[in-house]
Amino acid sequence: MIVPAPHVSVVIPMFNRVATIRRAIDSALAQSFRNIEVIVVDDASRDESVAIVAAIDDPRLRVLRREQNGGASAARNTGVAASRGSLVAFLDSDDEWFPRKLEIQVAALEAAPAHAGVSCTGVEMHLLDHAITRLQPLEDSPDWARRLAMNCDLSPGTTQLTRRAVFDVIGPLDETLPRFEDWDWLIRYTRTGSIVAVREPLARVYNRRARLGEVVEHSAELLLAKHRGVFDALAPADRRKAVGDIWLQAVGTYAFEGKLGALLRPAAAAFAQRPLRTLGRLASGAAAVARGRLARTVKDRS
Repeated sequence: MIVPAPHVSVVIPMFNRVATIRRAIDSALAQSFRNIEVIVVDDASRDESVAIVAAIDDPRLRVLRREQNGGASAARNTGVAASRGSLVAFLDSDDEWFPRKLEIQVAALEAAPAHAGVSCTGVEMHLLDHAITRLQPLEDSPDWARRLAMNCDLSPGTTQLTRRAVFDVIGPLDETLPRFEDWDWLIRYTRTGSIVAVREPLARVYNRRARLGEVVEHSAELLLAKHRGVFDALAPADRRKAVGDIWLQAVGTYAFEGKLGALLRPAAAAFAQRPLRTLGRLASGAAAVARGRLARTVKDRS
């Protein structure tokens, strides 16, 4: 019997997500838009994540297993390659969707001109390291190429909905990038395509700062080198802000880890572009490290 293809393929990359994967999958399967398949790509997990997924009884769910860990980009590429829908939606394994996310977003994308092959939505952002929750509506842009060069604030790992054919034109996510791979893909895409912005927050994103400053720093180097022409084409003030902010992501991660010596190199690169902003970030980072050390000292003595 021939099984009709779903309209939307939901791709969820998973690596050691025993605490959150069920929440993500449940939010996809509970969508008001029912004509979907959910593809969970296990990226060689070492915990019980696969067992949790296997216990879910829904014919729309399938699991693909990678023998070796390749990172989120490789897992997403595996899912896209296996997708059967005309639209592909990304969902991170530690996030969740509101029930009408796909219903609203599919309608918006399919009402848009053909050159608009991607849609993203606003989010409810949970900054777990700071116990802060805030709504982040997604505003439209007259120049998506410039906006993506300046910053990636679209949460594409959880909000991006893409016409399947676009991947054949733009290509897969870059598996050499340990981070910023979704940002890189959107920079490539916006050279020729536009984005349909759904302003309404339709997903919950649970954000925790990366714990590997070396990975963030290396990814910053790769992204800046790969898209040097994109950044150089910005107005001077925009370029300084864009490049400086990328380096400041590495500075912030090192500071969060307490690796003050390691942050000197990205801090110098950031300072060359945004001196006042960098000094402010260093001051707040040093204060955070001091608070963390004080808290550990008090805990050890109690």
